[in-house]
Amino acid sequence: MIVRMDSDSSRFADAPAGFAPFASRVDPRDVKAGSVVSDRNGYYDSQNIVAVYDKELGAAVLSVVLHHSENREGGPGLQLFGTRSADNGKTWSPLVPIDSPDRQSHDGYQLLHRMADGSERLFVFYGWNHGSQYPPGAEATEASDSLTPLRRTDMQLDEGYWFRVSDDAGRTWGSQRYLVPVRRTRIDRDNPWGGETMGMFLCDKPSVIDGAVYMAFQKTRDGAGETPGSEVFFLRSSNLLHVSDLNDAVWETLPIGDVGLQAPGGQLCLGEEPHVLAVNDRLPARLFSLWRAETGQLAAAYSNDAGRSWGDPFWLTYEGLPLGEGGHHLIKNPRGSITPYRLRAAPDSDSGVAEFVMLFYNNGRTDRLGYTGRRVYWITVGRSGDDGVITWSQPEIALYWDGQGFEERPDWNADWAIVDGPGYPDWVELPDGTLAYVESNKLAVRYHEVEPRLLQYLRAQHTLSLVPSEGKVVDWSAHNAGNAGNAAPRGAVLPDLRSGGGFTITVRLSGQLRSALDHRVLLSAFSNVTAALGEEPTSKRTTKGYEVSVTDDGEIELFITDGFGAQMRHATCVAVASRIWDGDDHTVSFIVDGGPKVVSVVLDERLDDGGAQPQGWAFHSRELGEISGSELLVAPDFGGELLRVLVYDRPLLTTEAIVLARSLRT
Repeated sequence: MIVRMDSDSSRFADAPAGFAPFASRVDPRDVKAGSVVSDRNGYYDSQNIVAVYDKELGAAVLSVVLHHSENREGGPGLQLFGTRSADNGKTWSPLVPIDSPDRQSHDGYQLLHRMADGSERLFVFYGWNHGSQYPPGAEATEASDSLTPLRRTDMQLDEGYWFRVSDDAGRTWGSQRYLVPVRRTRIDRDNPWGGETMGMFLCDKPSVIDGAVYMAFQKTRDGAGETPGSEVFFLRSSNLLHVSDLNDAVWETLPIGDVGLQAPGGQLCLGEEPHVLAVNDRLPARLFSLWRAETGQLAAAYSNDAGRSWGDPFWLTYEGLPLGEGGHHLIKNPRGSITPYRLRAAPDSDSGVAEFVMLFYNNGRTDRLGYTGRRVYWITVGRSGDDGVITWSQPEIALYWDGQGFEERPDWNADWAIVDGPGYPDWVELPDGTLAYVESNKLAVRYHEVEPRLLQYLRAQHTLSLVPSEGKVVDWSAHNAGNAGNAAPRGAVLPDLRSGGGFTITVRLSGQLRSALDHRVLLSAFSNVTAALGEEPTSKRTTKGYEVSVTDDGEIELFITDGFGAQMRHATCVAVASRIWDGDDHTVSFIVDGGPKVVSVVLDERLDDGGAQPQGWAFHSRELGEISGSELLVAPDFGGELLRVLVYDRPLLTTEAIVLARSLRT
């Protein structure tokens, strides 16, 4: 049954006939622009969302499950709640407890199942525990000298996981809970409880793969938190969706054997917060798993036998393969949450290609045990074909937080106080095709929708080739430089970055490094103006504008200044390594985005990822504003050949810069 969600038909009911509708001026990528699902402070996490048909309303609603406590992450009193929206995420019902407060409930993730009669049932899988459980004989106090302090109370489970069902679209969750037994393995037997209690954590929304229910989870070595030596495991039930009595469901803990998956390197040997995906329908036994580590990279592995065994874990690349085995460019991520999701196939799709989306932080920072660099979420689209390998697009900025940060608070520690941006998102595709998600900064939960244009560009990134025209204010080419009026193009006064606007500067060049180092300036757009700001007459002058030049290392650098102390330099990191000075033509685009206050650079058809540096993008100052840029000089002192210059009065998408480079190449 395909259900179209009700639109808000009354939104513009009071507008005079023929008047244009309200146009939002809020950046949809700003975390604060999202619709608030719940904001009771304390601690939120594990929020997830589904669209489900409500028989009573005769329409689809959104159901969110989250956990919340009145104190801190991992603190006492953690409880699972549900909330619903009947107006496309604009407003949300009060939180309703899902289980009794007698024990803690947490890490609850929903699964939507369409029954044979066309009705829809929701499952919620979750942890249910007593709180901090010290091993037998140990003093139950955090001051105990005999064991690691249990600063987290949400990772000790005795029986396994549990689930409940809702047959009324998430209004209520039934009177019975059902057990999901978890097989004990070596990591459990070696823990302080000898396996009687297991240290476990669930961050994966269950999915149906070839008729079976799957979810990935981690086991921890000491049950005291996200500590070294964790391992990745999977739960699988082949009959949950087919039994009449849910107690008869059979569950397997995979992989077969006594040891789970771990990252291929790093001092902590982590198997933290894993996810599992079906690669495509033509290879039903082919699974893909990925998880976070503290090394600034993502760990991943493939299975060819439905998860019973797995290939060697590797550091994930955009090519989807290990480095040296077809993989060339690492996907970078700190020790922060990632959320991959398989998109619905188009109704007329028979190509066998599956598509995915993933939010990640696109930096490889490793300070603070990796708990850092989590203010900006980037989005990438994955594609898998008959070879069973998922390749990933170059990413775009999806969400950013520019509000108060807590990463510098004096009581920061590895167990909590890690509230420096959005995290733990979960995806839903609405019946009309809208892609939406929920996330939290652990103080509030918000609902967001992905801008359709952004998703369209990402899905077509591998094929598009064009020169964007929207916002193009300068287009100079050496081929036409002899024409009157084109030899010295008039630049544009670029948007004030403090307004949330931005700009893009693109150059196409060729040359050899030696001559480029002798004559370095590709573009200069400086204006020498009075330094008076509504003051008495003065002889003081100041210079504002921008310049694109070659650094001592042979990289391409953008320098911008407002003339009053606010300035920025940002250079490519991988241009020389990418052989930009091989004599062939290359395209470099600097994208300055005043929304998230980010500057990034696209070299030919790749976003500069920083190479050996943690990242290739950077934040620019909040104070950096109007820089002019109208007095443009092309190649005033450049030892190479400058072939094309384009300036846009808006920040291009990463994808737009890529397809622009592709168009100029072809």
